Amino acid sequence: MGIFHRLGEYADILLELIYPQDKICIVCNAYIRDRGKYNICSHCIKGISFIGENSCDKCSKVLSTQDMAVFCRDCSKDKYFFDKAIALVEYDKIVAKLIYKFKYYDCPYLAREMAQMMADKIKRQELNIDGIIGVPLHHRREKRRGYNQSHLLAKYVGKILQIRDMKNVLIRKKYTEALHKMSRRKRRSTLEGAFQVRDREAIKDKDILLIDDIFTTGATANSCSKVLLEAGAKSVTVITFARGILKERDQGSPELNKGG
Repeated sequence: MGIFHRLGEYADILLELIYPQDKICIVCNAYIRDRGKYNICSHCIKGISFIGENSCDKCSKVLSTQDMAVFCRDCSKDKYFFDKAIALVEYDKIVAKLIYKFKYYDCPYLAREMAQMMADKIKRQELNIDGIIGVPLHHRREKRRGYNQSHLLAKYVGKILQIRDMKNVLIRKKYTEALHKMSRRKRRSTLEGAFQVRDREAIKDKDILLIDDIFTTGATANSCSKVLLEAGAKSVTVITFARGILKERDQGSPELNKGG
């Protein structure tokens, strides 16, 4: 057993001591007397919209009940390099609060429960997965934040599913401004050349599961998928915790569009 693997285990033990599971709701911090599913209290779980079958087959955008289409309007006209993007929940106020706390309030412990929820979703899919990759942050942004939330999700999903976490195989080589203030077109142009594969042999002919916290326009997932396929990956499937919707009037709001 390598020293880094042992350090990772010690870090998990320390995390459990500091932030014990089964005690508080991960959304509102209320004490949970009877453990709720995924450590979310009954009040908060009622306010979360889980994405079901009535969603786009390509990007998981929720479709209207009257819509009989298989794909949403965006997927009918846009080209995506990933096979499919799976999302667990809609990006509403409760989920926005959870993700915002996870990313910006030094709460890495939230990754454990969020990853468990994502892993349970993956288990219900018929997927071939050889390796898991978390969407990378630029090293400047990761240093400022203290951690990469997508790498944490990938780490725990990999542990739960017993699939290799290919951390650092994909890197973000170009620093970009935050995407949440940008239009769909601007996001895509900004991310051109932003990612690079460091180890082509690791992903050659492999089915990759790409993990991120939120899917909004798909610009980040698409840019990563393109680079992975060009480097030799067999396929890329994306899973995110939440599925956001880009609305022109919401651009710039810290509560609504914090993803790609």
